[in-house]
Amino acid sequence: MTVSTAEPGTLTGSLLLGDSRGLHRVAEDLARGMRVAQSLRDTLANRELARTLSSWNSAPGHPDAFVASLFPEPSPASNVPFLPKERLLSPREKSAAADAFTRVLESCEFTSGPAVTAFEDAVADYAGLSCAVATGSGTDALAIALRAVGVEPGDEVILPANSFAATENAVFACGAVPVLADVTTPDGNLDPDSVAERITPRTVALLPVHLYGKLADMAGLRAVADRHRLRIVEDACQAIGVTGVGRYSDAAALSFNPYKNVGLCGKAGAVVTDSAEIAERCRVLGYHGFAPGRKNVKCEAFGLNARIDNTMAAIGLALLPWTSLRGLRRTYLARRYVEALRPLAEEGVIETPSFAPDHSWHLFPVLTAGGAEARDTLLERLARTSQVETDVYYPVLTHRQETPVRERFFGQAHLPRTEWLHDRVLHLPLHAGLSLGEQDRVVEALYAATRRAAA
Repeated sequence: MTVSTAEPGTLTGSLLLGDSRGLHRVAEDLARGMRVAQSLRDTLANRELARTLSSWNSAPGHPDAFVASLFPEPSPASNVPFLPKERLLSPREKSAAADAFTRVLESCEFTSGPAVTAFEDAVADYAGLSCAVATGSGTDALAIALRAVGVEPGDEVILPANSFAATENAVFACGAVPVLADVTTPDGNLDPDSVAERITPRTVALLPVHLYGKLADMAGLRAVADRHRLRIVEDACQAIGVTGVGRYSDAAALSFNPYKNVGLCGKAGAVVTDSAEIAERCRVLGYHGFAPGRKNVKCEAFGLNARIDNTMAAIGLALLPWTSLRGLRRTYLARRYVEALRPLAEEGVIETPSFAPDHSWHLFPVLTAGGAEARDTLLERLARTSQVETDVYYPVLTHRQETPVRERFFGQAHLPRTEWLHDRVLHLPLHAGLSLGEQDRVVEALYAATRRAAA
């Protein structure tokens, strides 16, 4: 798929893959008022973005008008919700999903069927890896991938504490022991030096999380893993489409939860890898330990009932064409936040993330001045005074959860950088259904709230 030939004010260049690096480039071009004229790789995930760019080039207008057309109309509501569930899918996406479900109803192929393999092929193609094994959830993908690379009961797996519970739960599901390492600032991702300090003879694998969609230091973690002959499974559930996912690891887990960047109409996930051997083992472990192609004949002692259903895979195939277009919206909004909030960042009132090409922008975090009390006061002020809803992901760190295993596994955890970040992080609304007008209101509210606090 290729957009039309270049004209004055147009940037040309190499093939766009639809990954985070390419979307970053498109967002930069659009922000500078340049017309996009690169070719898009012909994939299912790029289809709607290619159609949108081609439509614009066939009826040229000012870049600002095109950018505005990418986003929903401003909401007449007085509040700005953090992530309204009614906007998880656009009307066209809902229609496509409904049509896919209708076709499955007519075929009655609800659990097994041809959509599973087709969806896996499309996910692998989008990820730029040779294999994808679709699962019932991102948590299933994590647990299966860990087992597939050799994690057994009693083994240790090193991971960060500032993640969703699924990360540690996947380790527990293997009967393994989660070991917490500290993170780098300001991105909050696993620190290779801290990881190296936690390695023991029982350590088998590393489980880095690409927090909020920002790629962790995978080259650094790979170097540590190689020195100690460890495996790496990436928790890339927030980082689908990020350039480099899967490049330095044995396998990566993705999530298609409705609230993720590529969300379906229920729980789903996938393991992506360049290893055919690991992919085959994931298939066995994800379906009761059955031998490949031989239902009810086991070749493994243990397996899960964790395959994706044909129903959800069919819906996934119907929704994948919007993947890169939705990714561009998130990327453009992130750039817009960074630029609009630059004065506050320069004053030291907040710290914003760098606008980098290795980010899916699943969430947009800012670090507030002061500790948790000041952050929580700002959150409440934004909601009360400006009706802008913000949030904190994740409100309770792994080693602070009140569970029966807290002291046993996490009693000695020393994570000063993780805790420092946790006390300051605040997330602003950012999703594919956010309008530019709503984003402007968030920015205005943040300026008003911080100025009021300083007065």
